[in-house]
Amino acid sequence: MSALLRSPAAALAGLLLLGGCGKPPPQPPEIRPVRTVVAAATPVRADNTYAGSVVPRYESQLGFRVGGKLLGRDVNVGDAVHAGQVLARLDPRDLALAADSSRANVAARRAQLEVARANYERDRKMLEFGGVSRLALDNSQAAYRAAQAQLDAEEAQYRVASNQAAYAGLVADHDGTITQITAEAGQVVAPGQAVARLAWAGENEVETSVPEDQVQRVAVGMPVEVSLWAAPALRLAGTVRELARSADAATRTYALRVQVAPQPPEMRLGMTASVRIADAAAGAPRLVHLPLPAWTEHDGRQGVWIYDAARQAVDFRPLQAAGVDGDRVLVAAGIADGEIVVTAGAPLLLPGQKVRLMDSPSGAVD
Repeated sequence: MSALLRSPAAALAGLLLLGGCGKPPPQPPEIRPVRTVVAAATPVRADNTYAGSVVPRYESQLGFRVGGKLLGRDVNVGDAVHAGQVLARLDPRDLALAADSSRANVAARRAQLEVARANYERDRKMLEFGGVSRLALDNSQAAYRAAQAQLDAEEAQYRVASNQAAYAGLVADHDGTITQITAEAGQVVAPGQAVARLAWAGENEVETSVPEDQVQRVAVGMPVEVSLWAAPALRLAGTVRELARSADAATRTYALRVQVAPQPPEMRLGMTASVRIADAAAGAPRLVHLPLPAWTEHDGRQGVWIYDAARQAVDFRPLQAAGVDGDRVLVAAGIADGEIVVTAGAPLLLPGQKVRLMDSPSGAVD
């Protein structure tokens, strides 16, 4: 009987022992704090900016009209010059000798003309008395006319030689600035060979190039915006003045000239400039701009976490990016305006996870 009484007590103790070894009650799921933005589609900015430089609208390649040895130059790169100023000089001795020779030829031809005139006058008078034949008079008259023509030709040649002697000095044809020197003293130059480059004083403009896939967006007369690297805060209104009709054979780009009026004093020759051309086409696509931290990967797919306010939980939504604009991901479809997208804390989330918004959702930045 004592054995029977001990059995219920042992059984009760065993049950109490088993109850003490049970699992603890489950903990509530972790609620993670996150930051969010409100999705809003905005038009895509399709502006293109091209690097260029400030150049003169008109520029001359200056060279001597005759060949010779360069004695020296009187200007340097960057010098301001005025019309009529002598920039460089050739050795004038050979040119002077040629002019002297031509002048001597004129004197000889003039003497020959005097002889031919005297012969003609004598034969004309003698014809009246029968001293010469009509044929002899005609011959002397022809000789006189030929001598006159030879004198005219020699005088013209002398004027050419005199002009060439004056061409020993290279003269600026306009007011402006010397931008390049391509010959030095002691060098023998040919007629027309470039010795200096002259940027005309007055209007400057910006020169740049447009790639062939963007040239259809550009037209002569359209407004553009010009900025200078030396003055980044300065925004200048420009107008497309010239667009090349054919592409450069090496770069496959189209040369573009932009006129800026009025021109500020900060805009100087040779400065680096940028030309911004806005897309004038209507119907530009509207994309959702999301911060880069919102873009994440889950189960091998890329997308974002969408916050459900009713459940206070998040769900992963796979998306396809349409591109990247600076620090933003562009999304064309899959997100509606007003949906809340998680930005900070996205890599640590799980589907259906409860979250707590750290602050009110902010709007997506355009």
